[in-house]
Amino acid sequence: MKHLICIIFLLALTLGVSAQVRTLYNAAATTSSSVTVTDTGTGALINTLAINSTSGTKVAVQVVVTKTSGTVAGTISLLGSLDGTNYKAILLEEVSTALNTYTATDVASQTFIWRLSSNPYPYYKVSYTGTGTMVAVATAKLFIR
Repeated sequence: MKHLICIIFLLALTLGVSAQVRTLYNAAATTSSSVTVTDTGTGALINTLAINSTSGTKVAVQVVVTKTSGTVAGTISLLGSLDGTNYKAILLEEVSTALNTYTATDVASQTFIWRLSSNPYPYYKVSYTGTGTMVAVATAKLFIR
């Protein structure tokens, strides 16, 4: 009987937890879930739907950069917006110094993750600006819980 009560409790707890993963889309063509950055060009991946913010909501953004050719380099930034048009660099609350950018390096594939302790913005954007002579493809996912 104790096992049955435990199972029912765990099932109820599991049903109460909700999370979603959204693909961020190419800002230039919202049908593409990746962006190709060539040389010193810039590509952006955006969340096209507003996120409903509730107390305690947590957000994580994962970006995967895959080398196509050349020497991959550049800066990947996490930006937020209240209106979906005007974006600003996000300052992370959980670190003593704001870390809203990562530096891409010349490897076959690399992953970057930002974890926000709250959900301060309804819209998010990942911007990737390349440097040098390179071609890389970036994809991004947004996790909300």
